Amino acid sequence: MNVKQWYTSCSFQMEELSLMEDAVHYLDVSGNLQCIKDAAANFQFMLKASLVYRFEIFVSTVDLMEISAPLGNLLVFYPIKANALFLKVVCAAIRELSLLPACISENQISVRLKLTNLPRSRATEVNMYRQLSLAGQGYICCTGVIVGKSQTSKYTQSTRYICSDPSCEGNEGNHFIRIHVPGALEFETIRKDFKCRFCGQILEEVISCRHLSDKVIAEIIPESCLQNHNHSRFKQQTITLIVRDELTLGLKIGLKYMFIGIVRRDSYSDKMITAIEVNNALEDFVSEYASIPRSIEVYFKYKRQFNFIKMLACFFGGEISPPGTYMKLKLSCLLSLAAQTVSNKQVQPIHILAVGRDTEMLHRLLQYAMQFTSRSVASSSGNHLVSKVVPDKYNNSNYFIEGGSLMLASHGVCYMGNLSKFKKQTLERLHSALSSGKVLIDIDSRFTKGLAVSLEQPLHATVWANIDKSYQKKLREDNLSTCTSEPCSIPKNLFQGFSIVMMTDGDEFSLCEEVDFHVSYQSLKMSMEDDQKDADFPVSFEDFEQYFKHIRRIQVKMSSEAEKLLHRYYLAVRKARNSDDGSAISSLTLSSLISLAESHARLRLKTEVEEEDALEVIQLYEESLTTRFGPSILSVPPLPHLPGGLLKDYLNNQENKSVLQRFKTRLQQFYGLHPGHEE
Repeated sequence: MNVKQWYTSCSFQMEELSLMEDAVHYLDVSGNLQCIKDAAANFQFMLKASLVYRFEIFVSTVDLMEISAPLGNLLVFYPIKANALFLKVVCAAIRELSLLPACISENQISVRLKLTNLPRSRATEVNMYRQLSLAGQGYICCTGVIVGKSQTSKYTQSTRYICSDPSCEGNEGNHFIRIHVPGALEFETIRKDFKCRFCGQILEEVISCRHLSDKVIAEIIPESCLQNHNHSRFKQQTITLIVRDELTLGLKIGLKYMFIGIVRRDSYSDKMITAIEVNNALEDFVSEYASIPRSIEVYFKYKRQFNFIKMLACFFGGEISPPGTYMKLKLSCLLSLAAQTVSNKQVQPIHILAVGRDTEMLHRLLQYAMQFTSRSVASSSGNHLVSKVVPDKYNNSNYFIEGGSLMLASHGVCYMGNLSKFKKQTLERLHSALSSGKVLIDIDSRFTKGLAVSLEQPLHATVWANIDKSYQKKLREDNLSTCTSEPCSIPKNLFQGFSIVMMTDGDEFSLCEEVDFHVSYQSLKMSMEDDQKDADFPVSFEDFEQYFKHIRRIQVKMSSEAEKLLHRYYLAVRKARNSDDGSAISSLTLSSLISLAESHARLRLKTEVEEEDALEVIQLYEESLTTRFGPSILSVPPLPHLPGGLLKDYLNNQENKSVLQRFKTRLQQFYGLHPGHEE
């Protein structure tokens, strides 16, 4: 070795020693060193010795960069070298602290660095499939929605080889341990051409020592493809992921995740596929901060004079239908949008079914409201509602599940459109999802090579739909008549799955004509004044968008008074509406009422559900029941539209309080006539 080579070698060793010291310091301050000690102690208590001792280290690259920029840079851009460095550190710690028996060799120790975050930059962030070809060998992050995944299969996590020569030293002991490393293929772990380093003979695998683990191949797309009715062919934009071990358990189709991993290139069926070997998957929720818009804040200051929420409903969708028209449907949309919070993932979605003769107007209003959701998927007769199971094109398993509209609309809105256009089988699946709060994925026996199985996943989507008034009439006749009338293509119990079934037509013909005139005039006016339409409305589209971003961050709690009102109403109305074939009120009614009340409080910018919120939603829900069962038991008249003469009193807060007080009195009398069992 000449002087230059010796100097270079010494410099490299000094640099590596410095990085190892930084790694020890990070393991100590991050608490990972104590986790290593605890894991080693658990291994000591095991009755049977392990072939491989696995240690998982959670690394925050941001914190690591602050402690040691060179080490952080090594981890982000050269993960294999960084993993080898941390392996040396862990092995040294185990040896110095005597955490494991001395007979355990270093090749039996596996260290996995699991990243909890990654700095965002052009070099590390990937949004589209074509960017993968430009990615280097370092870590990248990719945020997207899972649109499909394969059946869980197995891969070799570790195994043991021995020399085929009985007299060789390599025939005994744990000299040849093969452990899967990120980016490696199965044939790189399991091969028949490994040679013994002692004698050069071919090594043989000890099958009994092979340890298998789970593996899933998934596909994701950017969430922007599912926003504002983006009809691009997202299947061409999917990014393939390879997910292993415990990460496979939490993956749900339709949910949004941020994936951290490295790029790998594999061959499937004579095709080269570039994929991401996932290191960690973090569920991603948009929690964007937004203040209250100035225009809405002005009306909030006059809440003592005007009912704030009804005032917002009056302005909502004004470019489609003028103030006073379709008021209750607009109010229902506001409540449903407010239920889509980022702070409470367990909130019950508010499903809306609008019933009316003018389904085109209902379609336009619901389409307008969908623009304020983070994700919206329009279902049609040509799309799959739940899922589609196909043969796995990656040859990784027996089948691959492609998500349907209900799955892809998770934490958003799945718009069904006119229900009368769907087949009965599709509507039955929709009813099953709405009534159970779960979507069932049916796997045919030809894929399982045995009995057919069903997988279930929680329903996170909000469902909106409309239907012609003629079907509502058939439904009411079926409820009031003991004999069976002409069969309807829409199942009668489907209506029970929706949180609100809102009738948008009045009983008076003159009122319908007045509404049609105002709506037609508004449409004509807006088509002729496109440049001035934003200036004609007190609250603009952008203001509503900012308002929803603000209220979705509000966490609300239920007061005891409001909870008691909702609970007693639920028990009383179930008893009053009881039919011969069972209760006509679904068991999901109580959770829907609670979600409506929480949304009402959130719209009022409150952090607690008060008695006023409970009374308002009970009144609205009782009005929606008239769509299915006729006149209200509590004498709540259906008012889908508010003519000019009634609109002023409807928005007046003092008048509204008087109406609520009279309604509360009738509600207490209703409790007395139909008492329930209090819990």
